[in-house]
Amino acid sequence: MLTTIVSFIIVLGILVFFHELGHFMVAKYVGVQVEEFAIGMGPKLFGKQYGETLYSIRLLPLGGYCKMTGEMPVDDDEVKQEEVELYQKAFREERCLFQKSVWERFWVIFMGPVMNFLLAALFFTLIFSIYGVEVNTSDSTVIGQVFPEQPAYEAGLRDGDKILAVNNQKVSNWEELAGMINKNPNQEITLQVERGNQTFDLNIVPRLDENREVGVIGIIPVYNRKSVNIFEAIWLGIQRTGIYIYGLILGLWKMVTGQMASDVSGPVKIAQFVGDAARAGMLRLMEFAALISINLGIMNLLPIPALDGGRLVFLGWELITGKPIDPEKEGMVHLVGFVLLMVLFVVIMIKDIRSII
Repeated sequence: MLTTIVSFIIVLGILVFFHELGHFMVAKYVGVQVEEFAIGMGPKLFGKQYGETLYSIRLLPLGGYCKMTGEMPVDDDEVKQEEVELYQKAFREERCLFQKSVWERFWVIFMGPVMNFLLAALFFTLIFSIYGVEVNTSDSTVIGQVFPEQPAYEAGLRDGDKILAVNNQKVSNWEELAGMINKNPNQEITLQVERGNQTFDLNIVPRLDENREVGVIGIIPVYNRKSVNIFEAIWLGIQRTGIYIYGLILGLWKMVTGQMASDVSGPVKIAQFVGDAARAGMLRLMEFAALISINLGIMNLLPIPALDGGRLVFLGWELITGKPIDPEKEGMVHLVGFVLLMVLFVVIMIKDIRSII
């Protein structure tokens, strides 16, 4: 449990830091006044003022924010006098966010998700430079990786398990194992599993991979690894990030269009996955952190109020019409969107807890 909590806080903290750093760097570059750079939400645990910006760590390790002057209209009757004076000073110096051009505001918002994609590429680059790149599948039936939220993971299979038989038929290499799983989509199969000194059976229903029309359970074999130089590692890291971005966008589109079942995980299950990855080793933890970072970047680009994508939609409207939307109306839309997201967050968290129990 401690490993799960600590690894989740560290991984999420890194992802949030890089996301908010993207907003922060571009805001500073275009001259927007940044009042606070926060990791976490809720009450402040620690804070240090450097220049005009407060750098803080907050109690709840679920998110963060980069507070920029002029994001929302200021009501003199509802804020402290010093905040009004800070806003007025920034307004006179043309350092409010809304005073910047559409394209400057676009990059301030867009760079948050971009930093998550760059972070994923960095993780993959580190993996390839330290551990090497995967080559030649092993002839054994030892599982190299079990993917979260797939039939194998839900049934209890874990990295390092060895599959001895499928439906009482012995398998000696990965090709035999994959062949027996592939020909049983949506039909329960029984795997004989060896884990350490234990041998046991697990029942699994392979899901149908509609692209290949075969059954899959979400496992890959142990790979040998070949060393690469840093330049190859960087290029391979960029390629792997692009592949995952494409795959996640495609999967999201299939869920939206009803081609694939919708199954969303919240912080509780993600924490569980991070804990499992941490126990499997640094390689697995970095791979999973890269995947979460890409997910975070894509989710933030969805055209939903309160997310970066929702703000980009308003900027797109302003670019097309040449007129900004009333700030109070935009603020209200984002507020409603935030409330709905929090409700969805709670619902998913309850669902996660029930599924774990």
